Amino acid sequence: MRYIKTPHHLFARNPQARPSNAGAIWRRLCWVNDQVAVSGDLSDHDSEALGQLQKWMSEGVTDIIDLRGEASHESFVAKHAPEITYHWLGVDDEGGRRSGEWFEAIEALAQMIFKDPKRKVVIHCHMGVNRGPSAAFTALITNGINPVEALTQIRSARPVASMMYSFDAIQWFAHREGKSASEIELAFQEVLEWHTENPLDVSYCIAQIGNRYAA
Repeated sequence: MRYIKTPHHLFARNPQARPSNAGAIWRRLCWVNDQVAVSGDLSDHDSEALGQLQKWMSEGVTDIIDLRGEASHESFVAKHAPEITYHWLGVDDEGGRRSGEWFEAIEALAQMIFKDPKRKVVIHCHMGVNRGPSAAFTALITNGINPVEALTQIRSARPVASMMYSFDAIQWFAHREGKSASEIELAFQEVLEWHTENPLDVSYCIAQIGNRYAA
């Protein structure tokens, strides 16, 4: 399929929302609904990571979907929380086009998890700004949630969620559903309109989280 180009200018214009606690949100467990949470990654410090895992388990997390191409905590989770199932779908966050295979893998995991109401998943990347929230968006829309509602739910739960890959996700999904070219464009425009009406200062959010990471 031929994708409509992602309008990257949306992520570099003013005025934009600047969450006052952007840095503090980094590794916060942000529940989008009863089964899906979005977060940043586990700490590189074992004691802190263990504390995060214990919190995730206390809130009923049964699955982790890790979107980081640059790292994995699979062995750490297997050692300290073997009851949690770890899924690695890592990609680099270079801002390029996401493949249909990536979205299909997210959809398959989401469907498997949603079939069992007792399962709860944390979807995360490094900062929980783009890849993780974009994957959560994919999980929601492929399981019957209206795209605009999905964007709103994720941003409401996690104010630093940019969901840049939502443009690719909605086009892939509409095409997969057999929509016409005009219907795909309409779906794209609905996502574009939401982003236009809900601008986020992504650079600010990344800088605030980066400052905490550097510290």
